[in-house]
Amino acid sequence: MVSRAIVFLLIAALLVSCGVFKKSSKEKTQTPMENAIISMSEEEVRKRLGEPNIVSVTPENKIIWTYRPSWKIMPDNKDTVYVEFDNGKVVKIIKVR
Repeated sequence: MVSRAIVFLLIAALLVSCGVFKKSSKEKTQTPMENAIISMSEEEVRKRLGEPNIVSVTPENKIIWTYRPSWKIMPDNKDTVYVEFDNGKVVKIIKVR
């Protein structure tokens, strides 16, 4: 009887943990800044965010502008913003937190 109770508790804990991970894996909603920039042209983004630190092109011929904080003690990507353009309009924004 004790072993059945332990097995039942383990199965219940497994099911609960699967539900928690499923909720946390959902895509995060975009912030108001990201919503405001989507579909802007390159010139509008340049006026709003300034000149990018790095401009690169993906294999799919999309342009990515990278905005990095001006000064950091540790060299990491925290607070870096990536703006992806397709046909001159913003299609995706990624802010590393």
